[in-house]
Amino acid sequence: MWKNENDPRRLKGYYGFSKKYPSRRGERPIHVSPKAKKRERTKKILCCVLSVCLLMLTFVLVRFYKNLATRPLQENEAESTPVITTDNLGTVRGIYIENRLLEEISDLSEALDDAKKNGFNAVVLDFKTQEGVLAYDSNLISYESEINLIDSVIIEKIKDEGFIVIGRIFCFEDTVAPQRLNAYVYADAEKSEIWFDSSAITDGRVWLDPTSSRSQSYLCSVIKEVVTMGADCIYLQSVEFPEARENSVPVYTEDDSTLNRNLVLMQFVEDAVAAAGQHPVILGMPLECATDGDSERWGGTLFDTAAAVCSPVLVPSENSDYIEYIENSCIVLNDKASNNFSTLKVIPTVQNQAENTDFYKNLASSTAESYIILP
Repeated sequence: MWKNENDPRRLKGYYGFSKKYPSRRGERPIHVSPKAKKRERTKKILCCVLSVCLLMLTFVLVRFYKNLATRPLQENEAESTPVITTDNLGTVRGIYIENRLLEEISDLSEALDDAKKNGFNAVVLDFKTQEGVLAYDSNLISYESEINLIDSVIIEKIKDEGFIVIGRIFCFEDTVAPQRLNAYVYADAEKSEIWFDSSAITDGRVWLDPTSSRSQSYLCSVIKEVVTMGADCIYLQSVEFPEARENSVPVYTEDDSTLNRNLVLMQFVEDAVAAAGQHPVILGMPLECATDGDSERWGGTLFDTAAAVCSPVLVPSENSDYIEYIENSCIVLNDKASNNFSTLKVIPTVQNQAENTDFYKNLASSTAESYIILP
């Protein structure tokens, strides 16, 4: 059938979104009710508002993540403000408090009052004794002991009184840990006979092997625990090899002639400093270790190590002025320390003179700025 292209009845297409629709009489506008117009206007407004909100939210998130990415890491407040630091050692005047005084808070309070009257600003507590006993609740070694344990109450009491807590740790001089760590010093290269620093008749003792990684790791773990408990700095003692006794020489390796004892101890002190973190390490030693040295005990000297402070023991001599000797030694040793690479200061360890009632007063008025008094 022929199709008339000009047929007026041919209509245009109609879609739902068209504003007009075709009819026989031409295109006619679609009638939109007022409610529909209002809904459409409301949708447009909401769409604009949502677009603006989305844009603002995107901007805020971008700024937040940018600030978060560029903000410096916040240090732990307790670690960022230690009482004493290696950069500012200040004046340290420490006095030793015996473990027996920790049994009763009243006894500790009396000892702290006396320390304050005599010009001390620090107290020394034995966290690891000369026998190797840990004087606090440790996760490393457990054993029964009658020693008074140092706890948070004692630490807080001392700090509330304004004192610095110096934690003393005896290192390789230890009769407890060797059997638990299997880190003995032996009397033969085959390691079949354990070495004692004296005969059985005189109660000879075993030692921790300074060359053993187990010994060094254990001592560093002790340091970490003591610092965590609240000690402001660490005082290391007996960082040395034991001395041979008659007819009994301690053996460490298959050929001890190649053993560099000084290097072993230097490395241990460096590891101990790392374990202490921001808390300074004071290395206690006989005066000989800081001056002439000894090939058997230290493989040389330990005057300049990774420790921040060197603390040689100044022993009084008969018919001499002990205070004057301390003053002169401080001048000489600190002048010598000015040429050190690591050790920043010398704080002498002084032997207590209990029989001299004016000893504390005279020492406080001397030119010696810092000192640590031990029994």
